[in-house]
Amino acid sequence: MAASSYMACNRATTTRLSILFLLLVGLFLFRDLWLPDSSSYEPRPPPLQAASPDTEYAGTLQVHNSTATKSAASFSQSCASVPGADKVLVLLKTGATELYQKLPIHVVTTFTCVPHYMVFSDLAQTFAGLPIHDAVAPVSSHFREHHGDFELYRKLQQYQREGQDMSNLKGDGGWNLDKWKFLPMLFQAFEQAEKLDGIEWFFVMEADTSVSWTNLLQWLETMDPKEPHYLGAQNVIGDTTFAHGGSGVVLSRRTADLMLQRRDSMGKAAYAEKWEEETSTSCCGDEIIARAFKDAGVELTPAWPLIQGETVNSIDWTENHWCTPAITWHHVSPLEVDLLFQFQSEWVETHGWSEPYLYHHVFDHFIARHVAVNRTEWNNISKDQKYISASLAQAEDRDFWALEEYEQASVESAEACAEACGRKGEWECLQWMFTPGRCYLGKDLRFGRSDEREGEHWVSGWVRERLERFEERFAGSGDFGRTPSAGGDYLVL
Repeated sequence: MAASSYMACNRATTTRLSILFLLLVGLFLFRDLWLPDSSSYEPRPPPLQAASPDTEYAGTLQVHNSTATKSAASFSQSCASVPGADKVLVLLKTGATELYQKLPIHVVTTFTCVPHYMVFSDLAQTFAGLPIHDAVAPVSSHFREHHGDFELYRKLQQYQREGQDMSNLKGDGGWNLDKWKFLPMLFQAFEQAEKLDGIEWFFVMEADTSVSWTNLLQWLETMDPKEPHYLGAQNVIGDTTFAHGGSGVVLSRRTADLMLQRRDSMGKAAYAEKWEEETSTSCCGDEIIARAFKDAGVELTPAWPLIQGETVNSIDWTENHWCTPAITWHHVSPLEVDLLFQFQSEWVETHGWSEPYLYHHVFDHFIARHVAVNRTEWNNISKDQKYISASLAQAEDRDFWALEEYEQASVESAEACAEACGRKGEWECLQWMFTPGRCYLGKDLRFGRSDEREGEHWVSGWVRERLERFEERFAGSGDFGRTPSAGGDYLVL
């Protein structure tokens, strides 16, 4: 009985040892086959220190130098080492209330391709070792400590000292403070560029701007940085034509030099006093810098639609864009920044760094398959002709009873709305959208957005046959040698 019990115990021990051995073998196999080799990771650069937010501005700035390299699924050549990349200093303007929502996506996408960049905000801090520079710190204490536009600025300082979540201050005077960032930010960047070798261009963007690095670099190669260039999507306020800041602004080194010379000729203190007074009465920082450039002898060269302020969903897909290289998008979400970056990566993998992608390539990739069918709970931004039933019409709407019979019928169903679009001329209606009592027609193609979470729901559709004929009509290639002027003609750069 004792021998039998001993043998049973021995077998149990052997079984346990066998199981333990198999588990150890399995762990080693899992480590070798599935866990990444530590050698595949690049060492992180040492954190860069920003100036202390509690000290007076002392001009201690740093340009972040990217050490990013290509991953296995990314570019065939490191996008940070493309010829011309090291000649550009990128300035990203943001705010402390939105920094943690909008900056991270650029750190892992946009900035991996940019050798030299600086991030400016309304508060000095660091983000994962990246210095965030206080753009408004150089503004005189007279304004910073007393002017109403700086109420948020002073509140941010308090929140930082107390360790509070600054995103809770979003919308609390951010627009009034933002205009003060532009001109001081530029001069901080211009001064830093003098310490770097070979900076020829400055590209200014915002946290909700997406930029095509390959298209931007190819465009810059067509221009001379020794000439005074100030380029962007033109807007007008009063007598000032200026480049819209969120769409992206391009400045040449010659422009920077002229601005520094103009400031030196007046004296820094006098120059700062003049433009601080101008800023205090202006609505917008991008308008202010246009006046400062003009004061230095540099006028805006309109660059729309190479640089423009729409998203992939809101842009009108027309002949104005179709065969033009797409450089910037504005009001994009972090998801859209990532998707556009992935699209650029795939394009470069196939076409290299010397062929720009055009707007119609973006359309083919993101939009074409979605406009082949009607979509429910979707607003495609049709707005050129609006038919509204008599019971819903407002005083400014068209008289319902003066409409054609088929136009009146269009407010009754999605099918009738689509039929009304079809009865219009070839270039009068390319898309439509319907909600009970309303039928809107659009002559330009837009994709739009979901209205699933909104109070009013639409059914949207596109006339596919007309879209196909549009694509055939405007098939072609882009030309970096020309950019449209404000008058619609083309200006040779």
